[in-house]
Amino acid sequence: LFVTENPDQRNMAETSPSWLVNKDVTKWGVLVDGSSVSGKAFDAAVSFLCYHNGKGVKDDLTIIHGFDPQTDADKPTYLRGSNILNSYDTLLIRARRQYESAGPHKLGTRFLAAQFKTTAELQEVSKLEWAQGASTVEKAPAVVAALLQTIHSEVHPDFLFMGSFGTGGKKVGAVGSVTDYILRLNNSTMVIIKHWRPIPKLGEPTTFVVALDDSPSSMRGLEQVIYVAKPTDTILGITVSHHHGSKDQAIMDQADALIRKHSGEISPQCHIKFYKMPAEGTTAAQVLLQAAAELEADYLCLGSFNTAHGAHSRDSMTAMGSTALYCSQNSKCHAMVVKPPRNPDSGTPVTPAVSTSPLAASAKKT
Repeated sequence: LFVTENPDQRNMAETSPSWLVNKDVTKWGVLVDGSSVSGKAFDAAVSFLCYHNGKGVKDDLTIIHGFDPQTDADKPTYLRGSNILNSYDTLLIRARRQYESAGPHKLGTRFLAAQFKTTAELQEVSKLEWAQGASTVEKAPAVVAALLQTIHSEVHPDFLFMGSFGTGGKKVGAVGSVTDYILRLNNSTMVIIKHWRPIPKLGEPTTFVVALDDSPSSMRGLEQVIYVAKPTDTILGITVSHHHGSKDQAIMDQADALIRKHSGEISPQCHIKFYKMPAEGTTAAQVLLQAAAELEADYLCLGSFNTAHGAHSRDSMTAMGSTALYCSQNSKCHAMVVKPPRNPDSGTPVTPAVSTSPLAASAKKT
């Protein structure tokens, strides 16, 4: 194990992160469905939010729920769409008080209902713009199409929180099917809250483990973790390889430079570590999961390939980097998946994954 540690404590200084340049609002979204884990996702978002008041930008929090009016009437009262959103009224009042007691800004809040009609037919939600065909088009259930449409047309979140498994649906690995779709197809940074893992309470120290490689989304992930971390938190950046070569050292040096760029007087502890891969048969994803467990991570942050293009099969790894997908589904801690801001193949801005279905287009704002 090779370790390079920054002697000074690190935190965001006056320099704004690259992804915040020319922005005056950080947008946060939470997907809720009445399950206890979606409530945990809300609590996690609030705990991140409250530290940001006074960092120079305002914050907006949007609660999003997808529902089918026809099937909604058959559900228990507490799982009906209107009751789910109403249950967050008191929680949002408390969140605003906590946020506004921490700094000069007021927290913007709103509710959005993504309405859809349940049907057996899957709807197109994502496709390659330059090579459309059976293998470059992804289809999803109506609820996913409606949620993606609402997220990308009305919210544009910087961070989107959701539970690993909700009140129903098919499991894909260790997460629910809707979580699987949104994780891969949404272009925002995704924070997946695991139902079996507690979240740090407001003000408690949090440990972030960040997977580092030479991809832009990896360094973007480190920068975003630096942005959300509190002074009492710990950030551990790790890179994995068969041997500690010049490429690995260059990655560690780049990460160290990024940390120094955002250094401040009061800050979390930041360390950069190298993990050597064992013999053949062990993947980088397995090493990352083991490291996160050993380091007692609360959140494992991973950079991902562009997921806006989709694929014919949800099992296809072409829709998302295999390491990020495997780790986000199988980590014992919560997962934070950071998407690249631009399409690395064409150099052009990424087109959001939106549904072309008229059902999804009918999603209403409340």
